[in-house]
Amino acid sequence: MKISVSKKSASIPPGEYQSIIKDISLTKNFKRDIIEFLFEVVEGPYSGTALRGFCNGSTVEISSHSKLYRWYQCATGDELEDGHELNTDDFLNKVLTVDVKTKISKKTKNSFSNVTDILGVRYEL
Repeated sequence: MKISVSKKSASIPPGEYQSIIKDISLTKNFKRDIIEFLFEVVEGPYSGTALRGFCNGSTVEISSHSKLYRWYQCATGDELEDGHELNTDDFLNKVLTVDVKTKISKKTKNSFSNVTDILGVRYEL
């Protein structure tokens, strides 16, 4: 079996990066539902690097204090009101400025890059 090594899941220095969202999925982490965002850096020396960001996915309703609400607002500029349904497709087709931090896995003790915040839209595709 041959396994290819690539920078796609490499750790990158903390900072702000321009990225697009490649995929959004509902998954489980430690038996809890999470929404996993797969980002790809699109500019600079780390272009092509895959990054992940996570939001709580265990509720059917979100509040204005949640990370998902904040990310949605930064990505769309929309003010969500009670009863509004958020569509994750609204995150797509945009170059977003994201904040990346280095985290340490509690389980493996390995370091990894993680998108901790969406700061705004650079431009729409």
